[in-house]
Amino acid sequence: MDLKRAGLILVVVTFLILSVSSFVSASEKGYPNRPIQIIITYAPGGPLDTSVRLIHPTLQSILGVPVILENKAGAAGALGADYVAKAKPDGYTIAAFCHLTLGITPYFNTSVTYKPSDFIPICTFTADPSLISSKPGVPWKTLEELIEYAKKNPGKLNYGSTGFGSLNYMVMELFKFHYGLDIVPVHFQGTGPVKNAILGGHVDLAITGFSNMISLIKAEKIIPMLITTKKRLDDFPDIPTFLEKGFSEEASFSIWNGLFVSRNCPRPVVDKLVWAMEKTMKDPATITQIEKAGLIVDYRDTASTLKLLEYHSSAAKKVVEKLKLTK
Repeated sequence: MDLKRAGLILVVVTFLILSVSSFVSASEKGYPNRPIQIIITYAPGGPLDTSVRLIHPTLQSILGVPVILENKAGAAGALGADYVAKAKPDGYTIAAFCHLTLGITPYFNTSVTYKPSDFIPICTFTADPSLISSKPGVPWKTLEELIEYAKKNPGKLNYGSTGFGSLNYMVMELFKFHYGLDIVPVHFQGTGPVKNAILGGHVDLAITGFSNMISLIKAEKIIPMLITTKKRLDDFPDIPTFLEKGFSEEASFSIWNGLFVSRNCPRPVVDKLVWAMEKTMKDPATITQIEKAGLIVDYRDTASTLKLLEYHSSAAKKVVEKLKLTK
């Protein structure tokens, strides 16, 4: 090959590289310029679904494009996680996770098709403690009476769970282990179905996010038994906490809800989404709506979310090994 031809090839290759780079750069700078899809990885009616729908109007307005919400529930968030992990990493497919999908579920179910490293956190933005509650008309009114009844009737009680490997499931299994109880789990795809099950009398107990049960507590349609907050709630001072009952710190989990994108998403796109969520979570009307729903406003940026995941991953690993819960 002569030098002239080699030089021409070099020029063409350089031009193509620069053209592709310019196209990518322009595409990233113009983000977003078409509808964005947020995959909610749990069923409608739960704290994750509620949280996303509360921030949705403000986030959509800030981004300036339609934001489409779609529930893909199942396997404690794993089905939705798999979908987003395989989607094109361009920022137009976003996962709405409970943090447990990345920080806990992989330790329960080693067959999941994704890894925590497959995702980049945008942020976490709300939190919700876990609550154990009873249906009305049961033979107990207090936690102590429940424990006594369960010990006398091993295997006869059941509880509604938000899915094998979910944070609520882990909390309930810790509760059973702590008191030496035999209570059978009945798995559902989210808090909404569990709430319907306890209201319909199909399960004896429920382990759910607290926010979705507030109205039922006030209406005396369920009996709150135990909550994972660090201290008793001012508005519900009669609900005891796990910590005061002698549980370890690992039993005081709350459910953090956040947004994630696949790991190869361009940094400028990630930065744009971080900016949009920071702005969303500073909006007074949005904050008011979240608090009215009984959720805790708890915004954490990318770095803080990674630290949160590390903490819960470590705690989950200890619990899974202790209780031998993997499948």
